[in-house]
Amino acid sequence: MTFTIAVHSAKGGTGKTSIAVNLAAAYVLDGKNVCLLDMDVRGPSLHTFFKHDTSGIPFWVNDLLSGKRGINEVVVNISGELGTQGKFLVGYSKADINEIRELASKDRKWQSNALKNIIIGKKELIRNGTDVIIFDTGPGVEYESINAVAASDVILIVQSPTKACFDCTEQLVNGVYKSLNKKCVIVDNMHHCSVDGNVPQQKRYDIPVLVTIPCMCNIATRSQEILVLSDRGHVFSKAISCMKHKLESFQ
Repeated sequence: MTFTIAVHSAKGGTGKTSIAVNLAAAYVLDGKNVCLLDMDVRGPSLHTFFKHDTSGIPFWVNDLLSGKRGINEVVVNISGELGTQGKFLVGYSKADINEIRELASKDRKWQSNALKNIIIGKKELIRNGTDVIIFDTGPGVEYESINAVAASDVILIVQSPTKACFDCTEQLVNGVYKSLNKKCVIVDNMHHCSVDGNVPQQKRYDIPVLVTIPCMCNIATRSQEILVLSDRGHVFSKAISCMKHKLESFQ
């Protein structure tokens, strides 16, 4: 059975994309067939985590959303590049300012059709034997992000330890996740427990805190690495592995 996860956050800068990439890699290391899609179409950054040249990519997630192309034309198989056992498919959003402006101007009807196209793409991935689909969403309540949330089985909410992030997340929980009746879990990222002495919470907004990842400078300085692949003994990699293990109970 295919498991679909939306990695979402209320605010930007929470480390959401880094967690989405490493979680996808952790599943691939287990031999799972994974598809990771950049649904942050207004601020695409997924391409920065991979070394291959994206200039020759003919089609993008943008084309999937607009219905111009199907999922099989949008995704790139990077398994050979990374030497992974499981199939690792990635779909990028186009980092072009004109494309971003055009998408931002789309109306509700276009976005409704975009959700239908996501569902069609998801069904095709299931037929192709994909075990795990991960949507790296944009932060907040833009249509594209909520569409990805709506198409997912579980929402992995990434929080950074700021009052603004906590307050905005609470609004998302009450205004979006509950109304969509979605299963949710929280990842506390860049937590300051080693500095302020605060004990990591087990639950917030009545949602379980799946993993608490401490704030470490060497995560930021190694942002070009997929640590789960390059350094499996790193605290961050172990936290991702723990996250993946705990997510099994939601499948």
